[in-house]
Amino acid sequence: MAEITKKSLVLTFKTAGNKEVSLTITKPSNGITGQDISTAMDTMIAAGGYGDGDLVTEKLTAKYVTQQVENISLI
Repeated sequence: MAEITKKSLVLTFKTAGNKEVSLTITKPSNGITGQDISTAMDTMIAAGGYGDGDLVTEKLTAKYVTQQVENISLI
């Protein structure tokens, strides 16, 4: 069976309304540093262009999520 591993980058922010919103990047580049991610999140906050009703005001977390998928033969 073919096995596939998928890696995503999930950025979580706090909004002005004190809610959490996340942005998932499905194909992040290899070699991105924590500082690169932090700077990008700061840029998004400063631009004021992201949020669900309320704009994001604070960065909370950044994490890689790895998903392993294995196909099952039905024969």
